[in-house]
Formats: sequence, structure tokens, C-alpha cells
Amino acid sequence: MATWQREEAVRQRASHIAGVLVRYGFGFLVNDLGLRRLFSLTGFCRSGDCVGRFKSEEFRRLVQKLPFMLEELGPAFVKFGQFLSSRQDIIPMYVTDALKRLQEKMTPVPFARIEQIIIENLPGYGDWFDYIDPEPLGVASIAQTHAARLKDGRRVVLKVRKPEVINQIELDLKVLQKIVDFLSKQPEVNKLINIETSFAIFAHSLRKEIDFSVEAGNIQLFQHLLADSGLARTPQVEWELTNENLLTMEYIEGISMEAAVEGVDPTERRQLAHKFLESFLRQVLLYGVFHGDPHSGNVRLTAAGEVVYLDFGIVGRIDPRMMERLIENFIAVQNADVETLINVTMEIGHFSGEINWQNYYEDMAELLYMSQNMTHGKIELGKMIFGMMQVSQKHGIHIPERLLLLGKAFAIAEGNARKLDPDINFLEISRPIILEFLRKNLMPQMSETAMLASALDVKKKLRIAFSELPAFISGLTRGDKKIPLELSGMDFIGDKLDKSINRIAYSVIIASMLLASSIMMHAGEGPIQSEIHYTGYYLLLISLGATVYLFFKIFRQVKK
Repeated sequence: MATWQREEAVRQRASHIAGVLVRYGFGFLVNDLGLRRLFSLTGFCRSGDCVGRFKSEEFRRLVQKLPFMLEELGPAFVKFGQFLSSRQDIIPMYVTDALKRLQEKMTPVPFARIEQIIIENLPGYGDWFDYIDPEPLGVASIAQTHAARLKDGRRVVLKVRKPEVINQIELDLKVLQKIVDFLSKQPEVNKLINIETSFAIFAHSLRKEIDFSVEAGNIQLFQHLLADSGLARTPQVEWELTNENLLTMEYIEGISMEAAVEGVDPTERRQLAHKFLESFLRQVLLYGVFHGDPHSGNVRLTAAGEVVYLDFGIVGRIDPRMMERLIENFIAVQNADVETLINVTMEIGHFSGEINWQNYYEDMAELLYMSQNMTHGKIELGKMIFGMMQVSQKHGIHIPERLLLLGKAFAIAEGNARKLDPDINFLEISRPIILEFLRKNLMPQMSETAMLASALDVKKKLRIAFSELPAFISGLTRGDKKIPLELSGMDFIGDKLDKSINRIAYSVIIASMLLASSIMMHAGEGPIQSEIHYTGYYLLLISLGATVYLFFKIFRQVKK
């Protein structure tokens, strides 16, 4: 397709989007989002539909139409709405609540067209499949699933990407990109959000979600991780029948969490709730990779008491450093330690300009107090995370985009667990997982009581010491900093004694650094390499270099 044809296709799509906005009462967005200017649209807003604003109550009623409008606009907008539903830090709750109602219930594609896609991707598919049910198990914006049976008798689920989905999504992403470029130049938008970064993350995530080979890889990864605890599992992928357009996996009989509320014994419900929540917390706090959308439709409960995760199109990842910060946050929340909560949030986030620290402290303290007392000590951690984001945003502190998915996933997982056990305690379940993390990665020789008592204090002091150490060493080498040693009455040997003392002082520093590096390298042992472990290596290298330099200086002086 020629460039002018692509541009015309984008303009026509923008025109259609503008028409849908006007029809649902959101005509003012045609101007506010820059659609008329960006795409030279005509024929809109002749009746004043694109100007003005609504009173609060009127706009609240209008927002209820959002899910229907986005579903009509197609998969990219459905996914974008779901993405925005996690931005409770900048979007009013009544808007995010409306966006959470996006169901993705679409009209199924006729099976004849689905079968054609199967044939294109698996020529001679009849050699593998004994039967494929033409009635879909489920239909979403990107794909639909069909029950099937293989020649060897095993039951499977066949997930088929709907036709033209990629072209439609790429077209809509081009329209949205132009809107984002326009909005990024608006100062009032930049105060709230780095919209370019947010959209880039969304677009990258969506492109991965529509590639079923990526999802198959995620399923296999979680199959390995979840096997460690035996708390949950995933379907088995049939790799020879899977590619970017098709995903064939084991069929697992089970019920949703909603069905379990009525059909499962209360004791078993509580056990399932604890299994599910513990399996999710282990993903976040131990593995550093988690299911990004653990809503009830993506979790099944089997008659054997198993928790089964489905649909791994959205997966979040956390680096080891961020995992440690999350652990600190968890401990701070458990101990009602507002100061540490703020310090860790500051390390995670970024800010510019003046911040009223006293007001920030008071708002965070109030959030923690309300969270603990309104829930009788059983903090709803998902809401707590979003609350911290809102308070931080209010004071000009921006939380990294990657944590928004985590906050959303936390809230969903906790909500699902409470359906089965309303009294479930998130922090109580997290405590042994935190201890396991600390034991494996930070303090392998400590008792559990000592870990919880000293973890925050030790980590805080280590970070301060490590942050000041490079400047101290640089000051020594430049001569800006000196180790004060005064010897009165010995001027007659001052020069030689001064050199000897300096060598002794440097030797003490080097010995201390070698000792510190060995301790930190030992503290970082375990399956997840912590920053303390790596700092130990850096100190060891610096110490060895300083030792070589000192011997070189002594050797030169001896020769003289």
C-alpha cells in the first residue's frame, strides 16, 4: 500500500471514530483530542455537539456509555479502555469503574472463516484433530476459542486470532499515536502523566498480546514457576499446533470463582482462596513475573481443588531491585511505618519541583491509618497501592508505569480471593513469603524474628552508606578528603612518618572494603542476585585496584 493510501486509511478511520464519539455524546472530544485539526475532518459538530462541557451529574451519566462506545470502536479501544481503568491515580474513580465493565463480549466470527484460518496455519489439520466444535467456548475482541479433540483422544482448546485483527489494531494505533502526539504538547496533560511513555507501554503490550506464540511462552514459563509450590497450575501447550495465530492447549474442566461461591463448601472455598492468593503473591514477591489480568474469567477451580490460571496475554515483570522495594513496602505497611513507606516510594518514583514534605507525610499517614482502621487491620493492599499512587501524584511524585499493572493485578486478585473468603488477610498470607524472600536473598543466616525486626533498618543504612562511598573514595583520591591524624612534637620525621601513616590508613580502608565486600557477596547468595551481592563484587574490584596501586607506590618509594 502506498504512503498516501495508508494516510487516507488513517484519516477515514479517524473520521469514523469522530462520528462514534458524537453519536454517544462525546462530541467535545473531537476538538479536545485534536481529531478535527489532525485529520482535517469536516461535517462534524454542526449542531454544537463538539463544544461545551457537562455538569458533574450529567457527565457521570454520560460516562456510563463509555464501555458500549469502546466496544463498538473495536479491539484496540477495548484494550485501551482496560488499560485506562488502571489509572486511578489520575482518572476519577467513577470513570475507571465504568471502564472496568468492559466485557469484550463480541459477535462470533462464523466457523467457516475460523476454519479457513486454521487451514492457512495448519495445512492438513485433520491429521491432528479428530473434532473441532463449531460453537465457540468464548468470543473476545482479539480471538475466539473452540473446544476440540485430538486424534489420540485428548481434549484441547483451540484459540484462534480473528481475521483482520492485526490490520485493524495497527490502524487504530496510528490514529491514537497522532492523538497522543497532540496531547503531549498540552502543559495541563504533562502535569498529570507522561502520555507518550504510557501509550508506548500500552502499544507494546497490545502487540505482544496478539502474538499467541508469546502467550504460549508465558504459559510454559508459569508452568515451571508454579510447579515449585504446587499451589496452582496452567494448561499444557501443544507446541506443534501453536503459532502466532493459533494456540492449542490442554482443556481443563473447572468452574469460575463466582460459581464456586454458591457451589463449593465454605471450608474448601477458604482453602481455594488462600491457594489462589498465595500463588499470586509468590509470583510477585519471589518470581518477579506475574499474571497481569487474574480476573475470575482467567482463573478456574477444579473438582480436585486445583487453581488453574488461563490467558497469559498480559504478563508483568519486576526486576530484583523493584522486588526488594516491594518487600520493604509490605513490611512498612505491616508495621504502620509511614516514614519508610515514603522513603521507598520516593526511591521508586521520580519528581521535579518543590514538594511539601510535611503535607505528603500527613496524607500518607492518613491513608495508612484509614486503610488499617476501616478494614479492622485487614488492609486491602490493592486499594492501598492505588491510594499511594494517588497521594504521590497529588504531591508531584510520579510512580513508574510498570507498577500500574501490578497495582491493577493486586486489586483484581484480592477482589477475587474475597469472593471466596471475605475475611482473607492479604498481609498475613504475604508474611511467610516475605520471610522466604529475605532468607534466600538478603539474610540467609538470620532468624525469622530478627529478619522482620532489622530488615528495614539494615537496608536503609546500607543504601545510605553505598550512596556516599563513591564520593568518599573520589574525595580521597583527589585529595579533597583526608583522614585526620595529628602527631605533635615529631616534626623532625614528619615527611616520612606522614607517608607511612597514609599508607597504613589506606591499608585499613582497603582491608575494610575487602571485608565488607566478602560479607555482602555472601549476603547476596541465592536464586535471585540482589543489589547487595553486586555491590560486594564492585567493592572487591575497587579494593583489589587500590591494593595494586598502593603496592606500586610503595615499590617506587623503596627504589628511590
